[in-house]
Amino acid sequence: MSSDSDDDSLESLGSALTSCSSQASVKIYEEKLKSIIDAVRNSKTPLGELVNAAQRILTERFTPDSRSTYTYEKGTERLSVRLDKIMSAMLTYVEECGGDSGKRYVASAILACTEVEDVAKALEALGTTWLTHFLFIFKTRNSYRNRDDERLSESELATPTVAQTASHHRKKSFADDVEKRDGYKCVVTGIISYEHPRRRQLNQVAVTLESSHILCRALGNFKGGPTSQSYKSALITFDILVNFTGLLVENLEDLGDLIDHPTNGMLLEYNAHDGFDRFKWYLQKTDKDDVYDLKKFEPQLLIPENVRVSFEDHTDDFRSNPDKRERAVDLPEPHYFAIHAAIAQVLHYTEAGQFIDGLLSNYQDEDVQNFSELEAVIGEELLTEAVTEAVTKLLHLGNS
Repeated sequence: MSSDSDDDSLESLGSALTSCSSQASVKIYEEKLKSIIDAVRNSKTPLGELVNAAQRILTERFTPDSRSTYTYEKGTERLSVRLDKIMSAMLTYVEECGGDSGKRYVASAILACTEVEDVAKALEALGTTWLTHFLFIFKTRNSYRNRDDERLSESELATPTVAQTASHHRKKSFADDVEKRDGYKCVVTGIISYEHPRRRQLNQVAVTLESSHILCRALGNFKGGPTSQSYKSALITFDILVNFTGLLVENLEDLGDLIDHPTNGMLLEYNAHDGFDRFKWYLQKTDKDDVYDLKKFEPQLLIPENVRVSFEDHTDDFRSNPDKRERAVDLPEPHYFAIHAAIAQVLHYTEAGQFIDGLLSNYQDEDVQNFSELEAVIGEELLTEAVTEAVTKLLHLGNS
């Protein structure tokens, strides 16, 4: 565990998460770094100078320090990821989705750490916050979940709240709009949907297709009100998201409307959907509007090679009334694909995605929405193990 932890109450996590806790990191980020980040970001220092200085700080002040490695240990299992590589990759790939403003944020955040007495500790806190409250959210099991929650449960149907009803209708509208707009075809494979109105006439192989989110739903998910830990964690994620991507969203609550809007969706068959959700492939914008090149990290993925994906609105192809035009449905927002592409590359080239997957695999039965919840689960597990060990020793002493 790193020295001088700002959150001694979380020392019980030491035997599993051997690095700075996410809560301690967020405390440093919020209380010590944010005001300095804003000052550096708003300075007149040219962007190129900020970026060069940030890269130099990472190389000279953080990479040689042991705290640049974030580690998880459980028994004989050991998982680790390099925070310095994550921060360097974010500095590299932010330009794809956040432009100069996003790049200035990342560089300023790294440089802000030099204004804190223990520079390596501040860099550790910053890297940990970006890992646990930003990248982790994109990889949680329910980040893109929309296969199982399109319908309300029986109990919710019996007495749905206003929020549940609105959310249900919003999700259903999202799925219907995306399906019609994309012509009841997977945009990657061209396979048609079982729901295609002319499936029998086409005499083609048909499968169940899924209206897939580009930006994950977990970004706008939280439990409880403004005082809950889940909401506070979501606010940190929202702050990083907006600064990194330049996403034009006023507040956390507005993310729900954005995420379930058809501009944040595309129609995919299961394998393509699963690979996209796991950041195994992404779409890269071409010089033509609404046309993208598919880039995949794993050749064995069950999706075509060298695919060019085009989007157009097909809703008018399926008019219920030949004399009346259907309501147009907006095409996917290019900025959302750019955000997904940037995150995909950071996760892949730093192996942060592999680290998070490995971490979550140990707690796959837990409904974890954010890293604070994961730390709580780990803490409970360690407490149970400690109590069990103590009882076993007492029983052994009593029998001796």
